[in-house]
Amino acid sequence: MGIPCRGVATAMVSLRRSLPAGLIDAASTSIGGFAVGLAAVVLFDEALLGVYAVFFTAHQLGLVVPMQLIYFPAEVVAVTHPVASRLSIMRRSFLLAAGPSATSGVAALLAAAVMRNEASIDDLIALGVSSILATILAPAQAHVRRMLHLANEHWMAAYTSVIQLVATGVAIGALWLLNVPDVWLPFGALSIASLVSLVAGLAMARPSRDPVTASVRFADLIVSGRWLLATGGLVAASRFAIASVIGLLAGAEELGYAEAARLAGQPIIVVALGISAVLGPKSMEAAARRNKRQASRLARTHNLMLVAVSLAYLLVAGGDWAWNPLARIIPTAYVIGGLAALTIVANVIGSVTLPAQRELLGGRYERRLAIVEVFAGIIGLTVSMSASVTKSFARPLSLAAQNLWRVFDYRRALQKLYASPPATEAGGAAGDGSARDAR
Repeated sequence: MGIPCRGVATAMVSLRRSLPAGLIDAASTSIGGFAVGLAAVVLFDEALLGVYAVFFTAHQLGLVVPMQLIYFPAEVVAVTHPVASRLSIMRRSFLLAAGPSATSGVAALLAAAVMRNEASIDDLIALGVSSILATILAPAQAHVRRMLHLANEHWMAAYTSVIQLVATGVAIGALWLLNVPDVWLPFGALSIASLVSLVAGLAMARPSRDPVTASVRFADLIVSGRWLLATGGLVAASRFAIASVIGLLAGAEELGYAEAARLAGQPIIVVALGISAVLGPKSMEAAARRNKRQASRLARTHNLMLVAVSLAYLLVAGGDWAWNPLARIIPTAYVIGGLAALTIVANVIGSVTLPAQRELLGGRYERRLAIVEVFAGIIGLTVSMSASVTKSFARPLSLAAQNLWRVFDYRRALQKLYASPPATEAGGAAGDGSARDAR
């Protein structure tokens, strides 16, 4: 009995040491994103902010192809290699992602087409060009950070994010002092910060330090990557479609209020991603071994910490009251009473699904995740069509409805996952488990 107890104690000590790094990583990344969004809120009027919101969802859509087709599958494959050799996979993953990254311009063109009557041609060009640059650089930087976490280099990942945060602030200030037109500033600063931190992260990672070299082929990634691409594409496409529908039915100004509320609700996602950065790989490994007890313990740890922080944050930032600093930093988010609070609640519902999502990825149920998003997208888009009546509330209502569906369907998928053998024991290739589950 002594050995298991020592093992649990060692794991808890490791968690206490690594969790702060994960939280700093996510917090620094999100604060940088918050600064970029805040710049848009301060510099743009409500109508242009609504146009920016559509371009931002297009930016998220553009991230999907390289992230889900190459980077994320490479990270899933990396989990199967010894920790010491995981970083060396980046050499190949960057080469494989070059082509998919070039497709990011298509999403920006879609945003410009949707918003062509809501902004000038100069503004559309500026948002389009700067968002394309950010869309190419951001997923590569995020891949380096996640690979550092997988290699147990949690503090290096945190340092990479801190560098990005500092670079974001410097870039915003420099572009403003140089009198660069305001419309270039948000995505321009994000592009500069992503490039600086990407270079810094690669310098710290130094895959050549690894005693064993691991590699990955496109054929290894496409098996799960096609389903991850479908999943991420459906998520991003639904966000883009929902924002576009709200902008068309309720107007760009109403969407601008919802975008400001999204910014106010972002800290919940920061906390969730910070916890998941450390616990997520462990959840994936537990699910791959079909160790339901360990996976459940990790999920409870994640959600207990998340709910405790979320309740406190809702009390502080849920409304326009005296003790809420965001009411003065982002006043646009609180023009419509209850909008920020509902956005926070919708983010909490979505954040509690992260452990289940990681477990399904570790169990190679990528296809099931894609099927979940088909229905989540339909649900969200249906709710968004109420925008002519619900106005700005259509956005958090759509998000909450999608997240509730994910909670329900992930639970059903996990029951099947833990009733099946590991993929290696089933004798199939990666992704077979997801194929069986979807039938």
